[in-house]
Amino acid sequence: DVELMDPRGRTPLELAVSLGHLESVRVLLRHNANVGRENANGWTVLQEAVSTGDPEMVQLVLQYRDYQRATRRLAGIPELLSKLRRVRPCPRWAMGGHPQHWVPLVSKVCPSDVYRVWKRGESLRVDTTLLGFEHMTWQRGRRSYIFKGEDEGAVVMEVDHDKRVVYTETLALALHEPDLLLAAMQPSEEHVAGRLTSPIVSTHLDTRNIAFERNKSGIWGWRSEKMEVVSGYEAKV
Repeated sequence: DVELMDPRGRTPLELAVSLGHLESVRVLLRHNANVGRENANGWTVLQEAVSTGDPEMVQLVLQYRDYQRATRRLAGIPELLSKLRRVRPCPRWAMGGHPQHWVPLVSKVCPSDVYRVWKRGESLRVDTTLLGFEHMTWQRGRRSYIFKGEDEGAVVMEVDHDKRVVYTETLALALHEPDLLLAAMQPSEEHVAGRLTSPIVSTHLDTRNIAFERNKSGIWGWRSEKMEVVSGYEAKV
């Protein structure tokens, strides 16, 4: 069992990488050891490889990580194309709105957006202006995501209308042959060097000690529970 854990919760792959045993890592990866797993401290196998400072180790782990990700993506393409063929064609759909929540003030910070969807045959396009959440701020922009289904796979495009840039990825079913796909995932020397010279960052949010309490208003001695109007109703904060 290549995923059997030791008393400290480490898999054979994690242990081999942390000890710098390159050939052991190579054998485990050939037997489909999971590269994407995190250990008890939140570190990934790739971060452990970077900490060894071995370029060959980083290159090997990067290659198999991308290979495993690509394998999972390609495995779902035939089913996705089949479902797209069965969906009734429509020139355009529009979906959107503003989420509402029973917790006071939550609805005020939740984002609103309208998603526009076009479909023709096995191709799909989605337009959005909501890009993500960063530094306590919702990120906005104009993006289109295009999926073009083909007999031999699919092409995925991300169109950044603000920067006038198009990012394209080809998902070819012909590359589903393991050897061809693995060879295509070979990282460049620049990519490996970039990993080795960049800081290792691991982010973890512990929610076990989070608590909620009533907000008070007024001055000391005359404080009372704070009230705010939310959607026409008075609510305690």
